[in-house]
Amino acid sequence: MSQDDIEFLRRVAVVGNKIDGRADLEALAGLFHRDAEARDLQHAPDSPEVLRGRSAILAMWERWMDAMGDWTYDMSRFVDADPWVVCAAHWRATGKGSDLPVDWHVADAYQVEDGQIVRAIFGYPDVEAALQDLKRGATLSEVLKPDRLKGS
Repeated sequence: MSQDDIEFLRRVAVVGNKIDGRADLEALAGLFHRDAEARDLQHAPDSPEVLRGRSAILAMWERWMDAMGDWTYDMSRFVDADPWVVCAAHWRATGKGSDLPVDWHVADAYQVEDGQIVRAIFGYPDVEAALQDLKRGATLSEVLKPDRLKGS
């Protein structure tokens, strides 16, 4: 893990916290490689768990933004899980129409190459669970399998 990757991910959080419409979402999506792959371990019931391509990741965020507002995203505790960077993540939002607060403490994992996120896994229960899963030495296709964490 390089200091550059950590600084880049901190910039990702800054951009993510300024989202106030589609243009801001597109700016955030621009930090992902156009062929990026992501897995959302805590995806909405009407959303796929595995996403391929920047446009699919953007579409997922648009669905979340349609359901909730007042988003904030904080990253802390950056851990090297070469080639992944795992960070503690704190997501906060408010349900649209219900005004119910949402407060998630999770861990997210990112692979950064050439100043863009190429792979991401969102929503591990904590940093230790992410590290345990990623350090198994799995190939990307195994990491992205939906049943990978079951029975862990």
